[in-house]
Amino acid sequence: MKLLSFALATALAALPMGNAMAETPIKMAVETPPGDPLNLMLTTFRDTLTESGGFTPDFYESGALGDEAALTELLRAGQIDVVPLGSDVVELDSKFAVFDLPFLFDDKATARAALDGALGEKLAASLRETTGLQVLAFGELGFRAISNSVRPIETPADLAGLKLRTPGSQTRIMAFTALGAAPTPMPLGEVYVALRQGVIDGQENPLSVVQEFSFDEVQEFVSLTNHVYTPITLAMAGSAWDALSPEEQAAVTAAAKAGAEATRVKSDESDASLVAEFEAAGMKVNTPDLAAFKEAAAPLRAEFAAIVGEEFLTEVEGSLK
Repeated sequence: MKLLSFALATALAALPMGNAMAETPIKMAVETPPGDPLNLMLTTFRDTLTESGGFTPDFYESGALGDEAALTELLRAGQIDVVPLGSDVVELDSKFAVFDLPFLFDDKATARAALDGALGEKLAASLRETTGLQVLAFGELGFRAISNSVRPIETPADLAGLKLRTPGSQTRIMAFTALGAAPTPMPLGEVYVALRQGVIDGQENPLSVVQEFSFDEVQEFVSLTNHVYTPITLAMAGSAWDALSPEEQAAVTAAAKAGAEATRVKSDESDASLVAEFEAAGMKVNTPDLAAFKEAAAPLRAEFAAIVGEEFLTEVEGSLK
C-alpha cells in the first residue's frame, strides 16, 4: 500500500500543475513612466494579454532597463521580447523615415487608415526583413507641437537658432536643420532638466508628452505646428514571435491592437483638452502659418526620397490622396 501511494505521488508530481506551468513568459519594457502614450500602449498590451490567460508578463517601465536606444538593442538581441518604439524606429529601418517628412499627413484619420492598411503592412514586412523584428500593431503618439521658452513660432523664421531637443532620428534632425533650428538629440528622460537649466530652448512632441513630462512647467510657448505624425511601433523579437503557437500569436495580436486603440483614444482626448489646460496654467499657445512651413519644407521631399526610395515615397503619397 505504501509502495502504491509513493508511485501515485511520484506520478502526480510529474504532471503539469494547471495553467501556471503552461504559461508562456513574456518580457517587456518601456522607457517612459505611467501616463505616457508609449507606456500606455505597453501596459494595455500587458493587461489584455494577462486577461487572455496563458502568459506571464515580466514588465519594466520608466527606463528601468535603459532608454529607447538601449531597449532596442536588447530587443534585437532577444533579451527582451516586446518594446514600444517611437521616433527612433527609423534608426532600425530607413523606410520609417517617411514619418519624419514634414506635413506628409493632413490629419489623424488619414495616418491611422494608412497604418492599418497597405502602408502598415509594407512597413511591418520591411522591419521583419531588415531587423528580424515582428510588428504587432501601430499605436499613436500623434501630431507634434513645438514648445520653447524664447518666443512663439509663427513662421519658419522664428525657428532660427533655437536649440530644440529632438529624438536621435537623423531625418528629424535634417528636417529641423533645414528649417533653421539647431536640433539637439537627447534622451527624453533628460529633457526636463535641460529645459529648466537653459541647456536647450525647447523641444517637439505631442501635447500629451508635454503634459506627462511636465515640460509645461519650464516652457512659456507652445506652437501647434503639427509638423510630423509619429506612430508607436509595438515590436516583438522575431524569435519570440516564431516560438508562439498560432493561438498564442492571435492572443498577442489582439492585445497589441487593444494597446494601439488605447493610445489613439488618449491622443484624441489630450488634443481636445490640453490647449485649454496649458493656457490656464499661463502658457501661450498659438497656431502658426502652416502654409509658410509647408513651403519651407518642400525641398526636403527630394532628400527623403533618396533615403526611403522614390518608388516607396511615391506609393505612400499616392495612397494618401
